[in-house]
Amino acid sequence: MATREKSPEKIFEKDEMILSEFDKSWTPKELLSKEEIFFLKDVVKVLNLDINKVKKKAREIEVKNQSSWESMGTRKVWSHWMVRMKIFAPYYKRHLIPKVKPVNPTWDGNELLNQKGKFLLTEVCKKLPFTSHQIRYQANKNKNAKSEYGMWKDKDLNAFVVDMERFSPWIKRLWAGDFRS
Repeated sequence: MATREKSPEKIFEKDEMILSEFDKSWTPKELLSKEEIFFLKDVVKVLNLDINKVKKKAREIEVKNQSSWESMGTRKVWSHWMVRMKIFAPYYKRHLIPKVKPVNPTWDGNELLNQKGKFLLTEVCKKLPFTSHQIRYQANKNKNAKSEYGMWKDKDLNAFVVDMERFSPWIKRLWAGDFRS
């Protein structure tokens, strides 16, 4: 009777076989579509992420006796943090997409007020004839500033954020002379 040889134990998944070369010209969408492994230091540059926040999230997962490699696609190997893009991309889309958009430096105040989305108040005020202090003061005076003015202090960012859908009409009313709170 012939004995069957055991198949070797599978150590690596297909997308874990090679640490890939990173192309600096990739867009975030191109990078997120890859099914390869990269260094975290390269990934955060393209995705405009704070590397320390990503590491902190991974450590929080590990503290719960879960694998950050399996749940978010990041791990530290010796002194380097690595990203398994197949796992990281969906995690990023659910948990790490920046809450705010950057203000385009070429916009003037009118163009900015016609945008959609959330922006940092400090960046917005650089394009408006109001200081961030004046606007924050109004937000702090009104318990309903988020729903009425479209601005609030985001605890995760530790900064004031504005949602242009509500903020823009409020600014237009102010500029027209309606200073009622």
